[in-house]
Amino acid sequence: MKKRENKKNHLSLLILFLKKVTSLCCLLLLFTFSSGLNAQIIYTDIPDATPNATYPLDLNNDGIVDFMIEFGVSAGTVGVMCYPQNNNAYSGDFIDGVHLPWALPASYTICDTLASWYKSNNPGTMALGANIGYWVGETNKYLALKLIVETNTYYGWARLDVHPSSASFTIKDYAYASTPNDCIQSGQNSLGINENADEKFLSIFPNPFISSTTIQTIGNLKNASLTIYNSNGQTLKQIKNISGQTVSLTRDNLPSGLYFMKLTEENKIIALEKLIITD
Repeated sequence: MKKRENKKNHLSLLILFLKKVTSLCCLLLLFTFSSGLNAQIIYTDIPDATPNATYPLDLNNDGIVDFMIEFGVSAGTVGVMCYPQNNNAYSGDFIDGVHLPWALPASYTICDTLASWYKSNNPGTMALGANIGYWVGETNKYLALKLIVETNTYYGWARLDVHPSSASFTIKDYAYASTPNDCIQSGQNSLGINENADEKFLSIFPNPFISSTTIQTIGNLKNASLTIYNSNGQTLKQIKNISGQTVSLTRDNLPSGLYFMKLTEENKIIALEKLIITD
């Protein structure tokens, strides 16, 4: 009798344990599913728009214009400008007194670490004439955008084409990460999906590095330029007239820390990467 009772007690304890484990697993699954629902890419596909003057971009579709993409004529030269509204910003470069929004290829991470961000007090020259700006003659490139809603910060992109003489622009689609401070990749239109994603153009090894590193590209460079700058957009080092597939970069007098590397060819951005120098 005692053996039967012991077996019955053991069986009851086992059933109770299994019920608790099952409940815990259900809770974990529910939490995981809920987290997946909260982390979303809000993607908006629009009919390709080529406005005569201005396109009011409402990145999060809340009825408030976040960026003005504008075509116009200045001193007889046509151009395309980006005007952030309120505290919103675009990411770009600052060269010879001109703010230049980047024309990013697909698969580049857009978040706060993407170097310099410029607000409404620094409108961006996307393209001016046939020679000024990273967007001249570009197709299917991405404008990196920062959206501020109350106390929250969101990151997103807009995909555009610009005429070779800057005579017009076409906006095709846009997206943003709905979770504050989450990064998004240029071209990403849902979690885990990246439209027009290309093979990584280059590799950097070692990175982090102490005294020198090597940059290897999958294609041959011709008269390219490599620029190293800090998080404030200040140029610290530049190598010009690069040809071939390998570039050696020495530390020189740079202190340890985080830096950004831009590789350009014929005034077009080929790659943007982070570099870390250690002691």
